Amino acid sequence: MDAWDLVIPTVLAVFTFGAGGILGALLFGRCGSDARARLAELDDRLRSVSSHNRLMEMIALNASDGLLLQNLDGKVEWFNPALSRMTGYLADDILGRNPLEFIVPPEDRPTPDFIRDYRYDIHSDALNELEIVKNVRKNGELFWNQLSFAVVENIDGGEPKVIVIARDVTEQIEREEAPKRAKADLQIRAETDALTSLPNRMKLDATLSELLREAGGDRGEVGIIHVDLDQFKEINDALGHAAGDTVLMHTAEILRRHACETDLACRFGGDEFLIICPGVTNTDVLETIARHILVDFEHPVISESGSITVSASIGIALSCPDCRNAQTLMRQADIALYEIKNSGRNNIMVFSRRLGEQVAQRNEISSALSYGMANNQLGVMLQPQLDIATDELIGFEALMRWHHPTRGLLAPGDFFAVAEQNGQMEGIDRIAVQSALDALRTLHDAGHDYLRMSINVSGYGLNQDDYIDRLKWEVEKRDLKPENVAIEVLETTLIEGRDNKAARSIEALSAAGFAVELDDFGSGYSGLVNLARLKIQGVKIDRALIMHLVNDRTSQTIVRSIFRLCDDLGLSVISEGVERPEQAAAIAAFGGHVIQGYGIARPMSLDQALTWLKTTKLKGLLLNADSLDTRQKA
Repeated sequence: MDAWDLVIPTVLAVFTFGAGGILGALLFGRCGSDARARLAELDDRLRSVSSHNRLMEMIALNASDGLLLQNLDGKVEWFNPALSRMTGYLADDILGRNPLEFIVPPEDRPTPDFIRDYRYDIHSDALNELEIVKNVRKNGELFWNQLSFAVVENIDGGEPKVIVIARDVTEQIEREEAPKRAKADLQIRAETDALTSLPNRMKLDATLSELLREAGGDRGEVGIIHVDLDQFKEINDALGHAAGDTVLMHTAEILRRHACETDLACRFGGDEFLIICPGVTNTDVLETIARHILVDFEHPVISESGSITVSASIGIALSCPDCRNAQTLMRQADIALYEIKNSGRNNIMVFSRRLGEQVAQRNEISSALSYGMANNQLGVMLQPQLDIATDELIGFEALMRWHHPTRGLLAPGDFFAVAEQNGQMEGIDRIAVQSALDALRTLHDAGHDYLRMSINVSGYGLNQDDYIDRLKWEVEKRDLKPENVAIEVLETTLIEGRDNKAARSIEALSAAGFAVELDDFGSGYSGLVNLARLKIQGVKIDRALIMHLVNDRTSQTIVRSIFRLCDDLGLSVISEGVERPEQAAAIAAFGGHVIQGYGIARPMSLDQALTWLKTTKLKGLLLNADSLDTRQKA
């Protein structure tokens, strides 16, 4: 039985008997023995009830749980000290008021109209259940309150009352919530980049997949803006990782600035960042955001190392009904990004179906190229180099060719660009060196040990730390000498080498005894500068100048100047692309004497070269019109 069930009826029983009746008879002795016995029994009952009431009062006043009595309008009519201790509110704060007015946190507090119209529904099952709510103490401290309710009859016959028992369960809740909070914190840390505080790839993957599931119709599509810093490695290498970290944090701030509230800006890894944009209908808005990002990168980054200039390349992709797969969409943005990086950087590229087809075609070539390198489809063809002053052959140039199973013989222009983009140049350089040196060894063994071999090296190879050591090892392994080998370097390779690494490699090649020659000389941007700063032994005049040499005065002037300059510098000169006797005559008139081109012979296999050496009379070779026509038709 509840305490209130005892207290209130007992108090009523006390006042059921009138003092003028039984008590008066007792005082004046006018009752008989039966009455006195009844009075004694009643007195015992009153004493018991009084004792019980004092006990109930003691329990109510000293209970650790808060107790309060409310009418059906929610107004407090009585409460115990424990409730006051729990909440900090006193009688003036509580009596006559609905606790919803002050004990509920402001952000959750009902409106005044709701509180004014509030009524308990005593038939609701909710009153039979425990309720745990967040309340606020008078000092503003939040706590968790467990409430239970009991509806009791009014002793005056009026509306029932509601007794509320309140228990502070903050410590228990916090104990139970601690593992959940710890798990949530771990999840947040697992999904957050430690340096930039942006979401990381884990968060990106989950969010992107969810957004793509919801995309389409009125919700629009999902766009990706993939930002990659240009030459970030150079910043780290030159200025240190602290400066690199400053650049990464600066990039994160730029992305936060331009990401909308519904977007997700994240660090994908390394120097790659993404913004995921839901609710997009076309790429225009994505391009606008990307342009703003590039503008922000125009402002230098200030770090302890000083002012740092940074640029970025950006790839953009937008989902569509045919592409709502996270990995596919990421791949599309990736394709667009690396397309712009390969074509100059610091710009924007939007993925399109046509771009995807081009990349797929390049990937197909790349795959076939890998197979070809592994199955000996790549090798060199040899083109002779003739000294027209002495009618002597000085050597051959090894020209890389791919014997494609379906497309026939492919020149470097058909596959080098793909190889460079897909990191296959190292393998091609290795094949070029090994095939060329094998051919040279065979030529020497056939009695032509006076010949040299010219080998082209890519910019990739020239910038490899171990290229020269590997080249020397390959030469020594075949019992050849460095002076039998010339290394041809494209002038564009030197322009792209911003850190002078190519220049240092050229110097090391020269020191090792190899002849280094600038290929396609006269077609680049800084030929004279390269002649002054590089340890080279010769140049090869570009075929574009030789082509117009007979009739074009400008070409004649340039070629004549090259011969004079190289003569003053002590450099050898080879003229490539010679096809007609008139071209050879003009070269000889300008002081040149080593030529190469279809007028001498087309590129040939090693076996063909050995036969050619046995059967060809070199004296007056270019002046024999009949043999020239035959060679050109071959």
